[in-house]
Order: sequence, then C-alpha cells, then structure tokens
Amino acid sequence: MSVEIVPLNESLVPSVKRLLAGYMNSSSNGVTESETTTTQLRECEDILYRFLRNNKSHCYVAKFEQEYVGFIVLSWSFSISKGYPVLRVDALYSSPHHRNKGVGSKLVQYAIGIAIENKASRLQLETDDENSPARKLYSNLGFKLIPGKGLYMAFL
Repeated sequence: MSVEIVPLNESLVPSVKRLLAGYMNSSSNGVTESETTTTQLRECEDILYRFLRNNKSHCYVAKFEQEYVGFIVLSWSFSISKGYPVLRVDALYSSPHHRNKGVGSKLVQYAIGIAIENKASRLQLETDDENSPARKLYSNLGFKLIPGKGLYMAFL
C-alpha cells in the first residue's frame, strides 16, 4: 500500500474531519464511524481549525490514492536531563477500512524520521492497556514499555 504523508492544512480539514470523528468515536462509547452525525462532523471541523491556529502541535495525515486514511498528532517538549528535545505522539488513528495495511506503521515511521532529524532524545507515546494492536505495532517498531511509569493527569 503506497501511503503519502502530508501536513494537515486548512484546505484538508473538510476531507479529514471524518477521520477525527472516527478517532473520537473509537473509544469505549460504542459509537462507530458510520454513526457519525452532522453535528459531530461540524464539531470535528471546528476542532481541526482551532488545532491549526494553536501552533503547539503538528498533525500529519496519511493519503492513499485520493483518500485520507489516517493521522498522527505530534508535539514537542524538552528533556532537561538529556538536554535534547522530546517528540511525543499525542494521537494516532487509521480508518477501520485501512487497518492492518501499514498506515499506522507509516505514520509512526514518519514521526521517527522527524525525531531523528531534530536530534530528539526520544519519541514518546502511551496507549491503553487493552489496546493490544497498538501495543504490538509499537513493539514491532522498536518501542519499549517502561515499567513503573504511572500516568498522572490534572483535568482543568
């Protein structure tokens, strides 16, 4: 499968909003991509436009032929102990019809290239314990699970 990776821009938002809806509906709420409502699509479009105005993260979309089939969201931080930047995968998604065809792998490999090019000390990500397909993908790409690292969040 020949996948092209391109940066998200305003002209792509109408084509990519359904992918974001699929990502948002892929959690345990039981809604499928085909059940996405017009209101949800409008909200996803608004989110993508706000994302592009924010400039704190970057989104890259996977294009197969004339269809956008997945995306990855990346953000930068800095490792004060290593003295180099850290690239973080904030979101990764491929459409259900294009899973197990290398889309996720291509997106993560693209992120690895960006991390190497920018001399990052690491590429970091997290996933749910139950998400065994993602865990297998990350392991196959050389990622290591760090035992004992708990995740804490403050919801503001």
